[in-house]
Amino acid sequence: MLRAYYDITQKEKFQKRFGNLWIGEHPTPLQGTFQVLYLDFSRASGGSGSLSENFDRYCGMVMDMFGMSYESYYFPGFAAEMKALPDFVSKLNYLNLHAPETGARLYLIIDEYDNFTNEVLNEQGNEVYHALTHASGFYREIFKKFKGMFERIFMTGVSPVTLDDLTSGFNIGWNISTEYQFNIMLGFSEVDVRTMLQYYKDAGQLPEETDIEAMILEMKPWYDNYCFAEESLERDPKMFNCDMVLYCLRNYITLGKSPKQMIDPNTRTDYNKMKKLIQLDRLDGDRKGVLRKITDEGQIVTNLAFTFPATEITNPEIFPSLLFYYGMLTISDTRGNYVVLSIPNNNVRKQYYEFMLEEYQDKRYLNLNNLGLLFYDMAYDGHWRESLEFIYGVQNQMYII
Repeated sequence: MLRAYYDITQKEKFQKRFGNLWIGEHPTPLQGTFQVLYLDFSRASGGSGSLSENFDRYCGMVMDMFGMSYESYYFPGFAAEMKALPDFVSKLNYLNLHAPETGARLYLIIDEYDNFTNEVLNEQGNEVYHALTHASGFYREIFKKFKGMFERIFMTGVSPVTLDDLTSGFNIGWNISTEYQFNIMLGFSEVDVRTMLQYYKDAGQLPEETDIEAMILEMKPWYDNYCFAEESLERDPKMFNCDMVLYCLRNYITLGKSPKQMIDPNTRTDYNKMKKLIQLDRLDGDRKGVLRKITDEGQIVTNLAFTFPATEITNPEIFPSLLFYYGMLTISDTRGNYVVLSIPNNNVRKQYYEFMLEEYQDKRYLNLNNLGLLFYDMAYDGHWRESLEFIYGVQNQMYII
């Protein structure tokens, strides 16, 4: 959306896209004045080469497309000369050299800015990550090139881990994730959900007998209760998870009922990423890991960190903040200068239980399928002896993890 708003090559489409909206009726002087370089770093880590080669190849291709898109604002042959340059940095330097000659205003948008380094951190460890983001690491050096070159830079990502490591040499960035102005942009309010469900019912996409209030009551314990800014606790409604609401709605539209599993598997927190976090979790002074404490009590009182280096994510004082940024905790209250971070709903609570269960299974394997069948036989067929004997046998073999 930012690209569509600010891109000088899309200026003529502004009224068609935004004319009937508030921003269309109140354009700023900068609307349609920038040449926009858009990078999606989730696409920069794949390929057969090294990390730096894959990153350079992707960014170089984007720069070539930039040259073709904006050549008319420079001179004939501008795109060809850029394409002939050997690497991303050379192309950046070429653009930085010629943009001032034409008075071009440059806007950099980076989507998934932390995807590349999070993947490295998760899969290749702290040493490789540190080499990328510190000293003369190529990733850090790229960010230093951005400084002073672009009039505006906007980056989106999951957590502020990479932000801290990279912008210590960048020193002009700040984190707006928890500013209250954006809180209600990050989900659906209950009013939004009710309005949307009524729309689809009126359009005939939902059965006539659909009870919208019953649908909302069913969704609330699973998808609701998010708050992303301390100032929003008293001023804004709690927010629903957008993806989950749409997942449930799709099921109603296609099958006329709620999904058998209320959690959409495609929107669960990345499993391997959470396994990494579980491995990083350490016992705190109370001899109880942060994840275990949250799972047992449903919340934790802490200071919310806004930036932190990767070396600090194992710190039990920082770890809850990381879980907040991953969407595994939400702001539910304050306690003096502290915030209370809580499990927002059943969707996330179930994920905690599953993560912890797998950790226990690694220590002491239990065939849960057989256990489930024994419980079913006990509940519906009255075969209680087999279940109790099984539990008694497991109890005699258990040890404290």
